[in-house]
Amino acid sequence: MTMDAEPDEPEQPDEPEQPKQPEHSGHPDEPDEPEQPHDSAHRTLTPEERDRLRDLTAALQRIAMPKVDFQVPKIVDASVFAKMAADAARLRSFALPESTLQRLAALAAHQSRIVDAMKPMLDMQSAWMRQFAFINSDFFKTHAATQAQFAKLSADLTRTINFGLSDSVAKMANQFAAQQSAWIKTLAPTLERLRDSFYPPNLRGIEDLEFAEVEKVVLADSIALYGVPRQAVAQAILRAGGAAERREILGRRWKVISADCREAVDGLESQAVAPYVPFALAVLDALDLGHTTAAQALAGTLIDSLLTAYFGKDRYKYTPDKKGKRTTEAYDEFTVRQFVAFAPMWQTYQQFWVDDGDKVPTTFSRNATAHTVSRRQFNRRNTVQALLFATSLLCFFEEQASPQEGRLTRNRDGGQAGQL
Repeated sequence: MTMDAEPDEPEQPDEPEQPKQPEHSGHPDEPDEPEQPHDSAHRTLTPEERDRLRDLTAALQRIAMPKVDFQVPKIVDASVFAKMAADAARLRSFALPESTLQRLAALAAHQSRIVDAMKPMLDMQSAWMRQFAFINSDFFKTHAATQAQFAKLSADLTRTINFGLSDSVAKMANQFAAQQSAWIKTLAPTLERLRDSFYPPNLRGIEDLEFAEVEKVVLADSIALYGVPRQAVAQAILRAGGAAERREILGRRWKVISADCREAVDGLESQAVAPYVPFALAVLDALDLGHTTAAQALAGTLIDSLLTAYFGKDRYKYTPDKKGKRTTEAYDEFTVRQFVAFAPMWQTYQQFWVDDGDKVPTTFSRNATAHTVSRRQFNRRNTVQALLFATSLLCFFEEQASPQEGRLTRNRDGGQAGQL
């Protein structure tokens, strides 16, 4: 049967449709050895600790000198880490190594004390701006510098510099610089690993990625990004000008996305996802052969099966209700990775009732796919959208699978497994 085969030319733009916007309810003189965080080193922060983290990141961002365009040198660009931590702390299940949190708190307090002591002199010494220009350079815009660069920076920072100030203040500044260089060596790799733990591998290399960008794509536009597609395509989707442009990418680059999904599915090994792999491959085969209608229908059922297997009856906490009163507040319990994996569920399960005369949506809808037939719903772009969500779920479940039970599991206390 080939009636649903489609040509390779770019598809026509979708009819304009505004997606329903989701509602939210919501003094270490001697450095330690670099820590090696792993799963057991992380714990979920309590509400009080999340507030503490928000205060801490705000403090790190505020450490700047008034009246002169000068910032005290920092171990890393504080705004980068502060933004990352603040984004993650929005979600209730944000977790962080306790030692890292303690180090950051000590750093913020120590820098503040140094700033308070040095401020009167610094206000009168505009020449410092020139002498410290290299400290505020783009070198500090990344915490992925090599050990050789760190060693050179350490030597530069600890070199005697004539600040034109009293010996006591100059000594304080040199001591501060030496401590800063030690912090760079010990804490920067930890923060780099921590940053990597927030996002799936295909999103980690995207420069200046903000959580708000990811949230808009996965929650508002319902385009899954967990593990697939490859970084270049994911970045194009994230940086697109709007929903219409993102969907145009789904239609234009469907073969690349399909290849990425097939590679991901072929690499699945856990017993937890093994029962679903043949059906994911069937979706891919149908799409690649041009049978998009069949591929979309099977992908919708596969998504349904995966989410039901994981959440059970609780799945309905994360989907809109018929009266329109439910919000996305339940998504706040997720870790960052869980949010990226599950957020497409909100738009995918928007209410659609044929008996009520609801207009058939033009973006992928599980309910419309299951309960009506229409070219507004069944098309290649929606098939690719559904394929991405199904594959993303499989990638996430592969990572979180319980080797003891060999099936999709949640923690016994009701929270999701695999928290950061």
